[in-house]
Amino acid sequence: MQIGSDLVDAERAKDDRPIVLYGLSAGGMETYHVAALNGHVDGIVGMTFLDTSSTRVKVETGFDPVSGFLGAYVMRFLTRIGLGRVRVPMRYVSKMRALVNDRAAKKAWYRDKTSAGNDVSIAFLDSWLRYRPVVAPEDFDVCPVLLTQPAADHWTPLHLAEPFLARITHVPVTQVMLPNGGHYPLEKEALDPMVEAISSFVGERAAR
Repeated sequence: MQIGSDLVDAERAKDDRPIVLYGLSAGGMETYHVAALNGHVDGIVGMTFLDTSSTRVKVETGFDPVSGFLGAYVMRFLTRIGLGRVRVPMRYVSKMRALVNDRAAKKAWYRDKTSAGNDVSIAFLDSWLRYRPVVAPEDFDVCPVLLTQPAADHWTPLHLAEPFLARITHVPVTQVMLPNGGHYPLEKEALDPMVEAISSFVGERAAR
């Protein structure tokens, strides 16, 4: 998260334009972590906000319920015994099969080594699952939050983000549903309202 915070500082040093962070997929929660750490962000937009301390989140987003429940313990153990540098395909540790709802697009993503075809280290997975925000959601007062939630997301549906966002009460939290959108909302009926919602959100920050 420090890299993200440093990037915010670098952009703020260039000019005084408002800074809004956008996070696709698990990047949604990363926008929260970066904003909480930095404190000088004007808005955050996320496709989902996954609290990795939640057993339900881990069970429902893992490859299957068993690996989702046990995965954090296994990754911690393997890292501690020196296997942290071993790399594993993301499609074997998470529900990558639900990345998109279009079959042809899914095949393309699986061939993409920067996306569904990516390998990650066990140490990375361990650190991601164990990371906790520097500011609890009950105390978060940095900036407004916008959730752009795909309505047909079979990986991280709305009910996984709601408990965390409900704890944020010091700043406005807005939710926009994207009709028929998959986890990666490729569908036009999802993309159009997403663009409109984000554009409006950013415009409000710029007008202040």
